[in-house]
Amino acid sequence: MQPHDQRSRRGWARTVARGLALCAGLTGLTLALRWLYLRLHRVVLQPTAYRTPPIGPAAITPQLRRLVLSDLHLGGGDHLDDFTDDAALIDFLDHYAAGEPTELILAGDTFEFLQVRLPDLADDEYSDAAAARRLEAIISAHVGVVAALARFVATPGAQLTVLIGNHDFELHYPAAKARLRAALGLKPDDGRLRFGVSYRGGGVYIVHGNQFDGWNRFAHFAGITEPFEVVRGTQLVKEVINDLEDEPLPVAQLIDNVKPSSAFFWYLVALPQLRIPAARRFLARGVAGFLQVMLWPEPHHMPISGQGPGGLLSAPALSGLWRWVAAVRRGRVARHREVARHVGEVASAVEPPGEMLDQMQSEATRQVEREVRAFNDRFAREMLQIARLPEHRDVTLFVCGHTHLARVVPLGMGQYYINTGTWIEIIYDIANMRRQEQRFPFLEITYPNGVQPQGSLLVWMGVATPPQRWREGPWLVPDRRGWPVLPRAATDRV
Repeated sequence: MQPHDQRSRRGWARTVARGLALCAGLTGLTLALRWLYLRLHRVVLQPTAYRTPPIGPAAITPQLRRLVLSDLHLGGGDHLDDFTDDAALIDFLDHYAAGEPTELILAGDTFEFLQVRLPDLADDEYSDAAAARRLEAIISAHVGVVAALARFVATPGAQLTVLIGNHDFELHYPAAKARLRAALGLKPDDGRLRFGVSYRGGGVYIVHGNQFDGWNRFAHFAGITEPFEVVRGTQLVKEVINDLEDEPLPVAQLIDNVKPSSAFFWYLVALPQLRIPAARRFLARGVAGFLQVMLWPEPHHMPISGQGPGGLLSAPALSGLWRWVAAVRRGRVARHREVARHVGEVASAVEPPGEMLDQMQSEATRQVEREVRAFNDRFAREMLQIARLPEHRDVTLFVCGHTHLARVVPLGMGQYYINTGTWIEIIYDIANMRRQEQRFPFLEITYPNGVQPQGSLLVWMGVATPPQRWREGPWLVPDRRGWPVLPRAATDRV
């Protein structure tokens, strides 16, 4: 080859490289400006009449035994439904229905609205009627649990309190509340079932806890707004995770239980068996979807059915406009999913060097541990700040769920933060697929000394075995008789 030809080729290569660099730079600048615009673009959320008040001291029976469960995530009965232990929950409810008068407090995310798929109902349709239909699907999938709740409520002196979480935020809709009442055989004005966004009284303060989580914090958690408020965590579940659970991998069915949502990327990178093409496809699809959710703002949904709470935006004259907006949004979500699928197919065909893969997964595992630790510590700090407020000086137990990790943390001054964990299966160590074996935690609150509450964080072991005290750590080990017991001591009664 002549020197002149070599110089021409090198010049052409430099020109192409500069052109590609310029295109990449312009693309990055465009995305940055777009992200800044979307961040600064304000959406005014107007509260509606569809709201749920807090439950205060005047509405709470003093010195009544209380049981607190959270994060059951009862779903629609398909592969997206994570609750598979109906028999254990039925036994639990029937056992305590036969005892002394008791208040059962379901502290949020009792119902998994975000993963109910109905063939004739769009995922992004939020209305009174849509909420009732999703709850109807959940009730039909867990008939035995609902029947056990009905038996519990029918017991003399029983009280059922349902707090709202981020996964069952649609319980703010009156039709959803009415559907649950009807399923329990209760009249609309029957006080044995009540709903709240928080609970304070009897020395106890309870919230679901999603408001401590930036990905699942609502600007107006107390009720429905116009436009309907969709937080980032909801967007991730609806647009990415539900689609990922169709993948034929064991971890796919559990990926929606990742806490915190901000660690979703690192959980994916830390997945075991990334040398298998199916695992690389799953990783790439998840990462592509996660990044697209990060890029776009939270989608505040308009009442596209024209059946909104009655505000200006839900006027029938605007229904055509909202249907067009919904069609544009759904087209974007479909394109994002298609892009994620293509990225996944490409990634499945490319095997990265083994040493690089090991280093990447090792770092991802460390990042997950850091984020989970920071996430759980944040909840303890938030509860400490609440405990120090003057109006909470008489409160002993500060309780929430949401993190899926049961904990007891002393706050000082005789006060404690207690997290009631979850009844669905979770993975503690995604790299080694180690699962939580203290499967059914609950908090029992009694008043042995009068006004001061005593809380015992317990694990339901079944009808034949008394509840075990919860211990710090994820595993149960068999004792000499072969019964499952908890391995080491920790503060569990406060």
